[in-house]
Amino acid sequence: MSQLKEAEHRSGHATNPAPEERGMMAALRAYPAFRMLLIGTLATNSAFWMYQVAVGWLALQLTDSPLFVGLAGFASGIPMLLFSLPAGVVIDRYDRRVVLLIAQCGVMLISGVFAAMVGTDIIEPWSILVLVAVYGTIMTFIFPVRTAMVPSLVDRQDIAIAIALNSAVQNATRVVGPSVAGVSIALIGVSETFAVAAAMQALALAATSRLPSNASVPSTNAGTRWEALTLGFRIVARSPYLIALIVLSLAPTVLVMPYINLMPIFARDELGLGSTGLGVLLASTGLGTVAGALSVAHSPSFRGRRGAQVVTATGFAVGVLVFAVTPNIPLATLLLFGAGWMSAAFLAINQTALQLYVDDEVRGRVLSVYLLTWGMLPIGQLAVGALANVVGTPLAMLSSCIAAIACIALIAWHFPSLRT
Repeated sequence: MSQLKEAEHRSGHATNPAPEERGMMAALRAYPAFRMLLIGTLATNSAFWMYQVAVGWLALQLTDSPLFVGLAGFASGIPMLLFSLPAGVVIDRYDRRVVLLIAQCGVMLISGVFAAMVGTDIIEPWSILVLVAVYGTIMTFIFPVRTAMVPSLVDRQDIAIAIALNSAVQNATRVVGPSVAGVSIALIGVSETFAVAAAMQALALAATSRLPSNASVPSTNAGTRWEALTLGFRIVARSPYLIALIVLSLAPTVLVMPYINLMPIFARDELGLGSTGLGVLLASTGLGTVAGALSVAHSPSFRGRRGAQVVTATGFAVGVLVFAVTPNIPLATLLLFGAGWMSAAFLAINQTALQLYVDDEVRGRVLSVYLLTWGMLPIGQLAVGALANVVGTPLAMLSSCIAAIACIALIAWHFPSLRT
């Protein structure tokens, strides 16, 4: 039997019914290694969001250009498009704990370099682009390897709730990171904010070092390097359900998510807020994402509700659309909370469905294909940033969200499995 058929065979078995899952707290108590993974995720993702806010604020200070802010987001995110597939092969072939340790050292170093260059006033726009590209390349390994480790640290009946809890922690960092970054930039400066982010990556490194070895079961027929690299694509191509999950994730990721990258412009130019206000806006989004992810973790019936992915993806686009055109600060924060809730619920439901459908042997490669959708995010960031430079940020985001809603409706019509 070929490697592809073996993978399809195992993935098909992954959809068999599982015993009843535990509650959230019972699942946390039952798996010490999973708790340690969550601690590391909380630290590294908080540091990532601090870094994102600091880079956006720094880029805006140096250039005063929405286009350059979009370009910085493009340079940071494009490595995921370029290196996602090789990262998937590495995750499936090598001990995931070792891969994660090496990657954590890398992002800690880059954050430290940012702190030193800003602190000594030698940072230039071109050096921002170089550093964010290197940082983004390393994060291409960190994001999927942490996600791929989750199912191996819990029993099968608890995979869905573990994924939802992992998503909740990831989204909690969107509260912690931006809030700390906004206050930190205002009180101690951009350089020191990068230094704090580096220290948090060191904490994540310490937590990762306490995880058990996490090597996936090697394939009985590895095939050529090209076959290994493209296996994820071939598995997805033969499964209409996987295609539906991945295509649906493209619309909100590419067309709606750029609002995060443009948040410094909304905060400063549209709402008249400083760095602290930027932190509040991003924290509102983060609180919403935590609430959304916890809702999914708490309610198995919500995860399995007909059309839940389509409804939450559409709700996310609508929330950002209305936020983009409101001048009212309290209403803006409320809309960001709602948009965050919808985005987290959508991502948790979609990712849970995908994780339950594939086997651990090929999980990294299928996840790498799924994460290519995030690799497309910089294209959206660059396009919306360029449009914002011409017509203004609110109108650019409004147009992008309308396009997203239209795409979601078309995708839902084309793939009946998303509705049933």
